[in-house]
Amino acid sequence: MQRIFSTNLTSAQPTATRLFESGLASGHMAHAFLLTGRDKRAKWQMARQLATFLNCEAINNAINSNDAAVTACLQPEHDVEHVELGAIDEPAFNSACQNCKWLYRDTHPKAWYVLSSQGSKSGKIPVERARELSEELALTTSYKRVVVIEDASEGSFHRPAANALLKTIEEPRSPSLFLFFASAVDDVLATIVSRCQVVPLLNRPDENLGILMDVPLTGKAQSAGAWLTSESAAVLSRQSFLEGSHSNRALGAQQVEESLAFAQVLLTLLNEAEDSEDSEDEAESGAHVFDTALALEIKRLTSNPRALALESRTKYLSELLKITEEAKRRVDQYVSKKSVCESFVLSWLQLRQKNHI
Repeated sequence: MQRIFSTNLTSAQPTATRLFESGLASGHMAHAFLLTGRDKRAKWQMARQLATFLNCEAINNAINSNDAAVTACLQPEHDVEHVELGAIDEPAFNSACQNCKWLYRDTHPKAWYVLSSQGSKSGKIPVERARELSEELALTTSYKRVVVIEDASEGSFHRPAANALLKTIEEPRSPSLFLFFASAVDDVLATIVSRCQVVPLLNRPDENLGILMDVPLTGKAQSAGAWLTSESAAVLSRQSFLEGSHSNRALGAQQVEESLAFAQVLLTLLNEAEDSEDSEDEAESGAHVFDTALALEIKRLTSNPRALALESRTKYLSELLKITEEAKRRVDQYVSKKSVCESFVLSWLQLRQKNHI
């Protein structure tokens, strides 16, 4: 199997890269994909490396000669969001094929297209731009075109622009690969989703942690609660669940009842966050609810160091962080929000019992 992606990207996104590699190796790959998740950098890396693989002359020659060892002549080992930042040294660039040079600079005239709302006063992708792209893709070419719609959410890629491209997406006249970027499937028009294979990308650890990057896990937290002025923090902090059970016994009916009530509060806040008109990224807003709950627990424990020994506290919060990350990952993958909230809180309660909190 030909190597398509860099080592770093393959390690960070094993499922997504394996899906593309298998599709290309079998010759039965879809021509439209919806890449979901919050890791925008990985989406751009994937798009550029796919475009390079599909059009690199060295790769094409290797495929014709059944040589599986050759990689694209300008594939950086250390991934960067914008390849023009100098990931390739000058000698390597000069020896590369013309297609790779163009793609490295994002200037390929026939194989690389980006459809965006940049420059649009409405913040939406202009219908005229979508029609022009459709007309361009109707022309015959020997290149394998990669088309990136960098924000496929309905707020940007609205129905008129999508309609102008629907027929081309469904039945491209020349070899084309459409890559739609969105945080979540629910953000995208159903007519687009139905024509795509959905590929969920894993979020980067720093994006999973979000605001928790600024919350210390050990010692006294001088500013751990400084940002907790949102309505969600106020609502969460009033819940009896956050007071702790201080019991070694197995889960009792009252504790389970309090936990499920707390899960319902989380679910309500999660829905409100995703419905907020002020939210620029619904996935991030939903993650903020779980971050807030965790940060409140961090604040509670670190404000009273005697409540739990330092080593035990650090271990407990580390395990709680994993539970929180799993909840955010499941929400990203469109598991029932109610199920996610209940599982998150009950797992948290069991962790408390385990640590006698």
